[in-house]
Amino acid sequence: MSVPLPSPAPLPGIHRNESYINFEVSFFTFPMLLLVLPIFYMPVTIIIILRIFVKLLYAIKDKNVNVPLFSAICISHIMASCDSREVIQQINFQCLLFFICDFFYVRLMTSGVFTSWCASVLPNRYLIILYATTFYFNYANMLFPFLVSTMRLILFAYPQNQAKVLTRDDLRCSVCLAILSTFQINRTILRTALPIIFIYPFFSIFFMFSAEGFCVQARSPFPFGSVVIAFRGSLFELRNNYFLLFNNLFWMSSCLINNSILLVKLVQLKMSLSFQARSQKSYKAEVSLTFTTFSMIFSYLSNSMIVIAAQLGGELSYYAIMLRPFGNDLETCVVPWVFYLTHPIFRRKTNTLRVFP
Repeated sequence: MSVPLPSPAPLPGIHRNESYINFEVSFFTFPMLLLVLPIFYMPVTIIIILRIFVKLLYAIKDKNVNVPLFSAICISHIMASCDSREVIQQINFQCLLFFICDFFYVRLMTSGVFTSWCASVLPNRYLIILYATTFYFNYANMLFPFLVSTMRLILFAYPQNQAKVLTRDDLRCSVCLAILSTFQINRTILRTALPIIFIYPFFSIFFMFSAEGFCVQARSPFPFGSVVIAFRGSLFELRNNYFLLFNNLFWMSSCLINNSILLVKLVQLKMSLSFQARSQKSYKAEVSLTFTTFSMIFSYLSNSMIVIAAQLGGELSYYAIMLRPFGNDLETCVVPWVFYLTHPIFRRKTNTLRVFP
């Protein structure tokens, strides 16, 4: 007597579903609007990021003391150094890479472009690679605003403390030494922080290494054919929600504390300077970098929206996924735009003197 073979386990999500295999993309849906909308503002943002990068190269050539912070902001937006502008440039690079990953993860998947392909294949590791890479850059992005605000605090506080040690006759020398000390401290912080930032996200996505990704139909308000990526088979059956919740709350709180101190320092600086001094480029640069640092808080908005919606459950999670691209675009665009439009280094010079903050 033959023993009947067990029936194969049903595939998750939309895989091998004929309705989705035969799905045809429609260009008149809201997810498709989300897909094409960045065409109107991302090219200009990329041009601004490139102009910031060019200024970084000139700052390095001129041995400007602001190189570290400038570089950090650049890396953050391509990967969304030692001196403020350098850090800003790093943030630009980091956010740009996150935008690209999130573009595939949310916009292309929900637009239906890959729906037929997903349905025709089995759950696979390619999908989990896209999922894990997106959240890798997401977690790395959370650390950059804290890094930039910390370096800004050092630029505010440390030179003043150095100057108080020396006599009035050595004031000019004290300022030079203070700037040099600040540069060395920020350079050391940046060189130490960057490897940590690139390694840190692995502690929040390690459980995905054994998982495989699959596509599921997104619930309302998404139309039929809009899919999102999920995964199964993770280590210890861990999920991403709790890691996202902890990282977002911790780094957002740390960044808010630093920014509050920065705001107090800026107000104190304004009250201690004369009106003529406030018109100088150095003070305007401090205001610009403070605004830029505050604008980085936008990086936590989309994550907070996802975390809150996930905790409430139901269809709210899918409304948050639909709005998430706008939050990520805000993060990617606001920081370089604020920095470019407010920092005096990007203004046309009226004389031959080159003044740096």
